Amino acid sequence: MNRPTDKRIAKSVGFILLLAMICSVSFFPIFWIFTTAFKSPSDVMCSPPKMLFVPTIDNFRTVLGKPGVGGMFLNSGVIALSASLIVICLAFPAAYSLARFRMKRKDDMAFMMLSLKMFPPVAVVIPFYIMYNKIGLYDSQIGLILLYVAVNIPLAVWLLLGFLKELPVALEESALVDGASPIQVLMRIVLPLSATGLAAVGILTFIMCWNEFFFALVLTGRNTRTLTVFLYSFMTFREIQWGPLMALGTMMTLPVIIFSMFFRRQLIEGITLGALKE
Repeated sequence: MNRPTDKRIAKSVGFILLLAMICSVSFFPIFWIFTTAFKSPSDVMCSPPKMLFVPTIDNFRTVLGKPGVGGMFLNSGVIALSASLIVICLAFPAAYSLARFRMKRKDDMAFMMLSLKMFPPVAVVIPFYIMYNKIGLYDSQIGLILLYVAVNIPLAVWLLLGFLKELPVALEESALVDGASPIQVLMRIVLPLSATGLAAVGILTFIMCWNEFFFALVLTGRNTRTLTVFLYSFMTFREIQWGPLMALGTMMTLPVIIFSMFFRRQLIEGITLGALKE
C-alpha cells in the first residue's frame, strides 16, 4: 500500500536534490564574485581559498575613487535603456506585420532576420569602426545605441513574433467589425495584451546591452566608456586586481539581478509564450 507513496516521495526528494545541485552550480560564480569583492588582497590570493574572512570595503573605495566612474555608470545606463526602448518600438510593428499580414516567404524572412543575430561581432566591428570614424559617430552614445539596436532587433522580433501568434485574431476582427480602425485595434487591443512580451524583450535587451563588451571596447573612447570596458582596466600586464575587479562586477550585477527579480513574472511568461509556436 505504501510503495506508490514511497516512490513518489523518493522521486520528489531526488528532484529537489537535483534542482538544489543545479542551483548551487549556477549561483556559485555569483557567490564567488560577491565574497571576493569584500576580501583583502591577502585573502584573495590565499591558497586554499578562505571561506571565513574579515570583510572590507576597500575594493569598493578603489573602484569609486577612479576618475570618471560616475560618467561610466551613466553611459551604461543611458545607452542600455535607450537601445532597449528603441528596440521595442521598432520590433513590435515588425513582428506584428509578420504575424498578421500575408506576404510571400514570410517564415524565411523571419528566419533570415534571426540569423543576423548569429553573425559574429568580430566580423563587422572593423567596418563599423571605419564607418563611425568617417561619419563622426565614434566615441558617441548615439553611435553605440544605434549599433545595439541593430544587433538586438532580430532576436526581439523573433520573440515578439511567437508571442503575437499566441494572441487570438478574433479579438482584432471583432473590433474591426465594431468600427475600430486598424491603428485603434493595434493601440487599444494588441499593445495592452502584448505588455508581457514587450516587458520580456525589454529586459533581455537591457541586460544584453548592459553587459556588452566587444563593440564598446572598440567604438568608445574617454567620453562614452562603459562599465564593461572599465572592468577590463583592472586587468593589466603586471597584475589582475581581483578585489576591485570583483567589486565592480558586484556593482554591475546587482542592478540587473534586482531589475530581473521585480519583473521575473513578465520575463518568464514572455519568453515561454514567445517560444511555443516557433
